[in-house]
Amino acid sequence: MRLARKFTLALVLLAIAVMAGLQYVQVRRELERSALDMQHDHRLLGHTLAGSIGKAWQLAGEREALTLLHQANRFQEQVHLRWVWLDGGPGTPALTGFPPRLLATLLQGKDGSMVDPAVDPGLLHSYTPVLIGGRLGAIEITESLGEQQKYVNTVVMGTFAATAAMAIGFIVAAMAMGRRLVGEPVDQLVSLAHRIGEGDLTARVPLPQRRGDELTTLAGAMNRMGEQLEETRSRLATETAARLSAVDHLRHADRLTTVGKLASGVAHELGTPLNVVMGRAKMISSGEAEGEEVGECAQIISQQAQHMTAIIRQLLDFARRRKPHRAPEDVQGLVERTLSLLRSMAARNSVTLETDIPAGLTVEVDAGQVQQVLTNLVMNGVQAMKQPGTVRVRAAHTRSTPPPDVGGPEADYVRLDVEDEGQGIPEDVLSHVFEPFFTTKDVGEGTGLGLSVSYGLMLEHGGWIAVRSEPGRGSCFSIYLPRGEDTCQAAS
Repeated sequence: MRLARKFTLALVLLAIAVMAGLQYVQVRRELERSALDMQHDHRLLGHTLAGSIGKAWQLAGEREALTLLHQANRFQEQVHLRWVWLDGGPGTPALTGFPPRLLATLLQGKDGSMVDPAVDPGLLHSYTPVLIGGRLGAIEITESLGEQQKYVNTVVMGTFAATAAMAIGFIVAAMAMGRRLVGEPVDQLVSLAHRIGEGDLTARVPLPQRRGDELTTLAGAMNRMGEQLEETRSRLATETAARLSAVDHLRHADRLTTVGKLASGVAHELGTPLNVVMGRAKMISSGEAEGEEVGECAQIISQQAQHMTAIIRQLLDFARRRKPHRAPEDVQGLVERTLSLLRSMAARNSVTLETDIPAGLTVEVDAGQVQQVLTNLVMNGVQAMKQPGTVRVRAAHTRSTPPPDVGGPEADYVRLDVEDEGQGIPEDVLSHVFEPFFTTKDVGEGTGLGLSVSYGLMLEHGGWIAVRSEPGRGSCFSIYLPRGEDTCQAAS
């Protein structure tokens, strides 16, 4: 709408300027014509009186001629007649302010005139030369320019009124045309832009028939832009869904790889309760157990079966694919559930798992995903140790600034540290540990996806994983998770 107003204003100003120019030219022409008419009338009157006064001067003398001129003044209301000598001789009135050029013209016997601005609104003096007895005189005809000024004022007011009327009419017409030709199309384009900005890529502007102006071209371009954006959004949605599916499969594959590594430890964990079950069952079947001992053996068999079932269920829960679901989790319990699956594997490698987790520390996370990350980090720590040692898992509150790939201001986080006593990571390798398919393990021992998948899971939680390592002195992987309301309350 603003464009239409500017367009209308520009047209109106242009029209007023053109009309004012035309009216100015017309007024100038009227003024020139009026002045020429007055000079023409004075010339006719002067030549008429010149003949009569010249004859009267010759026949009756100077007095009679001047008397005749005086009597002529009585019959003229708008003009004043006077006799002047041009040779400066006796009886010549003072010609104050008489222009030299006009005097030279009159001395040549030609008519002349001048305007005296000393008297408002000005006087027009016209002179008709008359030769009397060898001396050159002139009839001076003087007329006020007041009538001419009134005429000019009338013309100017009429011109102003006509110009104003034309301007008003032009404004109305221009506003109607501006609204029709510019305002409405621009409003439609603005509405289209707002709808596209709000995400409605199906919005279109109807293109007028047989209009090839710039606004139609712009509307067509915006319609094509909307179509292209809609196609792009649909393609991106398809590609995003495919990528998310691939990432989900990748994470599940990494989880199953971890389950495979845990299987041997779980089998060892099941060995002891199976031996107990077999021994008690033999006692019952052989009759060695009698009376109350039979019930006791049955109770022991039931307890060991429940223990084995819990171990298997925990392993299956870890391997099962499920949708992400965040909920408040106790950090201490989450870490203990994770390490319970890893203790057997760690024991076979002569590695001890220790924890230092404050009670009451909670985070709002997807427990399965965090458990997958912790499992990867602890297993990496265990495998990095070529001699007996300890892998420690600690947790604490901290205030930190996220790295550039996460972004954001300094804030409060819960930090989980997984620290081993292994060989450490060389400095030239440290910057690549989170890259997909990058691994320093032997062929067949690692896919190079564990740390990459773990880092992606933490990014989705609004956190990240940091690492510090010194060759020969071990490594420490730190998980940073945002503190929730429950965490803050527990800390207080």
